[in-house]
Amino acid sequence: MEKVIDGVLLTTDFTDEDIQYSIKRHKEIFDSEFGFSEIFNKYVEKSITDFAHDFDSRKDFMLVAKVDGRFAGTITLIGEEEGKGRLRYFFVEPFTRGHGVGKLVFTTAMSMAKDMGYSHLYFSTYNVLKVARTMYRQLGFEITQTIPDEEVAPGVIEEFWAKDI
Repeated sequence: MEKVIDGVLLTTDFTDEDIQYSIKRHKEIFDSEFGFSEIFNKYVEKSITDFAHDFDSRKDFMLVAKVDGRFAGTITLIGEEEGKGRLRYFFVEPFTRGHGVGKLVFTTAMSMAKDMGYSHLYFSTYNVLKVARTMYRQLGFEITQTIPDEEVAPGVIEEFWAKDI
């Protein structure tokens, strides 16, 4: 899939370069903005690499966003049994924030998941991502569980969010 919406190129035809960029920027953004630990960085690198290795286009996707040819963000969906899909690795570049790119990426992923037959989506995030959490609430997701995660950063709480679609 490849389409342009409001000047944002959205594609599921991800490359190895997209995978490496996603890993690199997750580490850089979450470290510089939230002080996340090396434990988080290693987890991100391993899990995104595993996603690329285990990727099955019948049930999974990585949606990459680009603005003016620049990498703007990403989200993945990992399909599970019984109509459940797990959204992961969502972020947008700082230069896109406040322009609706994050919401576009997230809602496009939700729509694609529904078109693939998923009826329930869930993901985890952290309490310090305040703007993203506001968007999740606006999209109808609710927190189902919280777990303190001091290994990621002091005072950080991992939150699990879900919604039937």
